[in-house]
Amino acid sequence: MIWAWVAGAVAVLIFALAQSKINICLSFVHMEQNDEIRIDVRSLFGLIRYRYIVPLLRFQGWLEGLELATEKANPNKQGHVDGDPKRKIDFDKIKEAIDKFRILLHNCFKFNQWFRRLLTRFHCTELNWKTSAGIGDAAETAVVVGTLWGLKTSLLGYIFRMIRLEAKPELQVMPVFNQNVFITEGVCRLHIRLWHLVSAGIQLLFRILKVKGGLRAWKKVLLRT
Repeated sequence: MIWAWVAGAVAVLIFALAQSKINICLSFVHMEQNDEIRIDVRSLFGLIRYRYIVPLLRFQGWLEGLELATEKANPNKQGHVDGDPKRKIDFDKIKEAIDKFRILLHNCFKFNQWFRRLLTRFHCTELNWKTSAGIGDAAETAVVVGTLWGLKTSLLGYIFRMIRLEAKPELQVMPVFNQNVFITEGVCRLHIRLWHLVSAGIQLLFRILKVKGGLRAWKKVLLRT
């Protein structure tokens, strides 16, 4: 009889874990020389927490590319931060990443279909995106502000065709006259149930195995990265 109780308790625990949410908070800010992108992930009712920070993101020109630094932090251990040295993302690295991505796509059965279905499992509970822009001339600033509004609404309209939006987005584009300035900051909160993520991982594996040599190709690309 006791084994039935144990089995029942284990089944309830597994069900609770499968239904638990993975919460993701993405925040970003660009303000003159201050740039930061932060990703916080919390899972299993807060038992697992992870933070990834890009404190430096600086465009140095089309030839030199993008300079960035990253930090990985464990919020469960105060003061524990792993910092990576500054890296540059230039044209060659971007081309290499695109080539690798094409290999992964080629060696997976209908990857786009899988990815779109995964996105439908995400729920957005908060979206706040504010931008201030000015280029000196009032008339030109008005044109820039209108363009930014159009870009924001088009981008978010496309994304939220797949991701479920559960809160009204708070969007602002504010003109700053007689100044050359561009400031943008935002917060986006998402969640997905652990079961959906595990199920998506299993489906991706089966799609890779459907392609001859697919698993070998994925291992080669991912282990080399």
